[in-house]
Formats: sequence, C-alpha cells, structure tokens
Amino acid sequence: MKVSRDISNKQFDSKVRGQMSGEIGEFAKNFNYMIDTINFTIRDITDKNTQLKSIMQSVSHGILAIDTRGKILLINDLAKKMVEGDSYVTAEGKNIRQFIKNELILESVLHNMCSEHSTIIQKNIKNDIIYKIKIDPVHFEDTDAVIGFIINIENITEYAKLENMRKEFVANVSHELKTPITSIQGFIETLKMTDNLDEDTKNRFLTIIENEATRLTRLIDDILLLSTIENKTKKKVEKVDLFEVFEEVHEVINYIAKKKNIKVKYDFENKDIDLWEYSGYIRQILLNIISNAIKYTGENGKVSIKQYIKSEKVFIEVKDNGIGIPEEDIERIFERFYRVDKARSRSVGGTGLGLAITKHMVKALNGNIRVESELGVGSKFIIELPFNQEFAQKAS
Repeated sequence: MKVSRDISNKQFDSKVRGQMSGEIGEFAKNFNYMIDTINFTIRDITDKNTQLKSIMQSVSHGILAIDTRGKILLINDLAKKMVEGDSYVTAEGKNIRQFIKNELILESVLHNMCSEHSTIIQKNIKNDIIYKIKIDPVHFEDTDAVIGFIINIENITEYAKLENMRKEFVANVSHELKTPITSIQGFIETLKMTDNLDEDTKNRFLTIIENEATRLTRLIDDILLLSTIENKTKKKVEKVDLFEVFEEVHEVINYIAKKKNIKVKYDFENKDIDLWEYSGYIRQILLNIISNAIKYTGENGKVSIKQYIKSEKVFIEVKDNGIGIPEEDIERIFERFYRVDKARSRSVGGTGLGLAITKHMVKALNGNIRVESELGVGSKFIIELPFNQEFAQKAS
C-alpha cells in the first residue's frame, strides 16, 4: 500500500521489499523492474532536457519554440531579452500574446503562424536596431501537418551597417573611377578624330589625360592601402622615434607650405618618445593630417603642431586657421569618399580616402583621432596614441 502511495507521489525510488513467492513474488519482481525502467527513462529525459537547455542557451541567436496555438514550449534567455519579455517569469507554458512585449516581433510571428513554409522577416525594431526573424514550421514526422514553429531572432544591425557601407563604397568607387576614365576616353577620341590640331591644344589635352591618369593611379593606390590596413593578418611591429619621424614629415610639408606662404610651427613637449607601430603608419598619419591642414588653409595662413603627454599616452594636435568644417559634417569626415566641398577637394588633389585611411591607421595602433572645427575659423585634429608596452604586446 505504501509503495503505491509513493509511486502516486512520484517517488520512483520506492520498491516492494521482502521475499515473496508465487504470483505475488512475480508481480513484485515485475513491479520493481517497471520502477527501475521508469527511473532510467526519467533520468534519460532529464539529461536530454538539460542538454537541450544548455544548447539553447549557448546559441548566439534568440530561439523560441511554440505550438500552433502560440503556447511557448522552449525559449532561451537571449530570446526573452529580444522579445522584451519578463526575465523573472517562467515563459514556458505561456501564450506568446502574454509574454512577447515587443509589438513588432509579436505581430510578425502571429502574421506568419499559418504558413507551411519558412518565412524570413527583417524589422527595424527601435533606435536603428535591426532584427532578422526566421519562422520555420515544424511538421509531424513526414506529413504536411504543422505541429508548431521554431522562431530564430538574430540581431543583424552590424551586418546591415557593413552591407550598406559596402554598397556605398562600391557605388562611390565606381563613380570616382568613372569620372577620370570618361575624361581620358573623351580627350583620346578628340585627339584621334582631329587631324589638324595645333600643338598647344594637343599638349593641353595630353596634360589633362596625364593628370586624370595620375588621379586614377592615386585613387587605386589609396583603395589598395585601405584594404591592406583593414587586413587582419599580422604585420611587423617596430619601434620608432616620434620626433625623428616628424622631422622627416616636416621637411616634406614645409616645402608645400612655403608655396602658399603658410607658417608651420611646432612645439614638442618631449622629443624622446618612442612609439610602437606598423611600418610607416606614424609617418603616413602625420603626413595626411598636416598636409590636409595646409591644403585647406588659405594664403598667408598658419598651421601649428603640438605634442604633449597625458595619462601614459602621447597627444598630437594639428591646428590651422583654414576654411573649417560645418558642424553637420564633422561626424562624417572620416567616412570613405565623404567630402565637405567636393569641387574644392578635387581641385586640391584629394581622393576622398585620406582621412578614412588615417583613422584606420590610428585605430590599428590602438589610438584615437577626433576633430574640433568651426566654419570659417579653422580646424584642430587631435591624435591620441599609446607609447607604453601595451600595443607591442597586443600586436605580437
């Protein structure tokens, strides 16, 4: 009697004790065997359930399993967060209408619960966060009968941004390449079709072709350089003397500045700072930023370079009194091919990739770059780079 009560109360470790013979003994033996089988089955189911829950929790997407009425059968913690459900409430057994608080996700699931085929929906949830919701029907064995749905929710915000950047980059590259190529083709056709072209006109056309070809080469070189910087393969790390590199750059840019009668001044707080870098990055960063300051500063202007140490980092400020940058453009100037003034950028020989290359180089050195500017007053670029052992250790 006690054993039957224990079994009714789900105490499956209870058994019939004592020596019995005959039919009662056979019954007791079979009963105990049945209890052992139940115990084994329960342990097996418990283990498999634990494994399933562990797998569900380790998946990097939100996973939700429901039946045809919308009752939640399984859900992982990430899915709870993504659907904005109450994390302290047991979701299993509840209807999705009760648990899913995000209206867009709930609407997407309810709208596609009648489908016998997989459905993929992409939704801008809020604050430019994009989710991809995949709803797969679960069929009963090999029949067409749908007994439930598996809902996979993936945050694809970063992927969508990268995809948009890729499309924009391809479109911009196509446009930037097409312009000089069209110009070159046009002047070549003119030269071929015109027999009695005077020498001055012919030389002017050839000069234009040469300039466009040079621009094309420079653009391709910049694209290849940007691609190299973004490559995740390890590069050779070397230690360089910052002031020594600056002196090399200063010699180059001072020659350019003199043509516009621009005064270039510098003030280095510490001339004995060594930096870890990849081959040529520091030189290219300084050259890009300082030459940019000269390009966008008018005749008789000023460019100043200041170096100082703060919180185990070296700061380099490049300040000019040039044309400045409109406030609405400041956040975008490091984007590829973004130009504040397209006509002026092209007239000074810009490819639209200089600042993008500079930013990638600074980031590759575990540094940071930002800009302060006022239209018509000038700009100040602030470069921040580590000079301790941390970068060398990370890069090695």
